[in-house]
Amino acid sequence: MLGKVTALVIAVTMLVGVGVASAIVVDGVNDFAPADLVDPDGGDTEFAEIDMLDVYITYDSNGIYIGYGHDPGGWTGVQIGIAFVTTSTGGGTTDPWGHQIGFTGMCLPDYIAYVNLDSEWNEWRVWDGMDWVANANILNWVTSTAFDELEVTWEMLGVNCAEYSQVFIELWVTQDGATKGPLDLSYNDDLQLSTPGGTTWDIDTPVMISCYHCLDIYGPSAADATTWSGIKRLYR
Repeated sequence: MLGKVTALVIAVTMLVGVGVASAIVVDGVNDFAPADLVDPDGGDTEFAEIDMLDVYITYDSNGIYIGYGHDPGGWTGVQIGIAFVTTSTGGGTTDPWGHQIGFTGMCLPDYIAYVNLDSEWNEWRVWDGMDWVANANILNWVTSTAFDELEVTWEMLGVNCAEYSQVFIELWVTQDGATKGPLDLSYNDDLQLSTPGGTTWDIDTPVMISCYHCLDIYGPSAADATTWSGIKRLYR
């Protein structure tokens, strides 16, 4: 099922050495490699305070690291969400914080990370087959600087990184409230509610997300790799 999504996008393939991402320190300083840039997303919203800038994704034997530029300035009520799809067995179709954001198609998120930038309150939401289950303030997520960083471990994602795996990822900026949709999106630029020409602040029908960045992980047991994380592919 997940393979159909990756067939729709162009693959950029690059060699990476074992443990390259171990240099990533989640401290609000951008130490990602230039090759980890998956989306130069800046400048596509009406206001800088809701604009997600360059997005980086990489990984090592511990888990996945995500970094992105964003500064809410003096704005309040701004929130960041990140969806993760790791299985083909189905996930959630609704936003766990009650926004006008939904999920459809072949890839449904198994996990969603959320943070409220006013308080830095974060939640790790897990789809249990019926509803979103919350674990509060467990994420290693720096949002107090103009460059935000997040680490999500393989254990949290339920991924065996020794084998070949795929993780699909999408990020968005929204605001607190049941009428708020994705003001900025990383992969799904055409669905976001803010563009340089204007912003739709409130809606009553969810914006439905179905496409993601894709991270291919090749472990030492995979037929395609001779060393751990021998090849990384990011689809855009």
